[in-house]
Amino acid sequence: MILITIAASLATSLIVVGLARQVARRSGLVDVPNARSSHIAPTPRGGGVAIVAVTLGIAMINLALHQGPPGASMIWIVGGGVIAIAGALDDIRGLSVIARITTHFAVAALLLVTCGGLPALPAPHGNIDLGALGWVLGGAAIVWSINLFNFMDGTDGLAAAQAIFVFGAAVLLLAGDGAMATSDLPLLAAAAASAGFLVWNFPPAKIFMGDVGSGFLGFAVAAGAVLTAGHGPISLWTWLVLNGSFLADATTTLVTRLLRGQRGYEAHRSHAYQQLARKWKSHLAVLGTYCAVNLVWCLPWAVATVRFPNLGVYLMIAALVPLCLLATAAGAGREQ
Repeated sequence: MILITIAASLATSLIVVGLARQVARRSGLVDVPNARSSHIAPTPRGGGVAIVAVTLGIAMINLALHQGPPGASMIWIVGGGVIAIAGALDDIRGLSVIARITTHFAVAALLLVTCGGLPALPAPHGNIDLGALGWVLGGAAIVWSINLFNFMDGTDGLAAAQAIFVFGAAVLLLAGDGAMATSDLPLLAAAAASAGFLVWNFPPAKIFMGDVGSGFLGFAVAAGAVLTAGHGPISLWTWLVLNGSFLADATTTLVTRLLRGQRGYEAHRSHAYQQLARKWKSHLAVLGTYCAVNLVWCLPWAVATVRFPNLGVYLMIAALVPLCLLATAAGAGREQ
């Protein structure tokens, strides 16, 4: 089932992205470079619809075949579908900040209600149930995750490669401990579909993901974390570490901008990866650097959170603090 899911998801994504590119070019859904862009040529966008279609397709198959808890499949279908639709509307005609944030919080509430709140957090003296505080922190974290890939989707291949790593590593950690279930197949599908998209998005990109894809991937990380944490070897600490390079870059950038008196929701290009892209004049170099950080730094720390779950919070801090310092050194949050 695993190999079939990978092959079918990859092949379907390759085909759908190609079709989406043709439709985008004919309909004028093209990203035209501006002062804040990291690309120089008009490029079709909306290719992330392939990732959405493949991932939700697997969730629908799970639901139809009664594979795993129906609530898990419905989270993917309803929550992921709403986020994707909002992203598509934003790509086509634009949505107000209020409309986007309201939608994101509504989906965050749906995810938490369906799962009964955040899973317990492993700690040195036993698992911690945050109770009511968990609902507040969980909602904010899910909304931040939904927006994270959108913020980080500014250079060729970066968001797709991150999705492949995060979902692929999560699946391997689950499967390696024998904890992977059919309800986790959407994670595998998201990784394989992102690989299919990456073929088209690899520098120099032939099509961009668009908000339809980036928002969905951010939701998928949050959904994957809430659905799998507490039910196997992976905890929320593990997910935070796996997505550490994106979390460190985006969070450091946001905090720095706020401290400098800038509005956090305004468009900019001061993320660390954008600073590096301008300095190195290469999207491929940025992509390679983030992939190397994921494999050499984030993955070993994530494995450690599985091996020593009660120390997860300390391992997460040890993994993310140096990444935040590196992002700061790269100029995160500072306009050039």
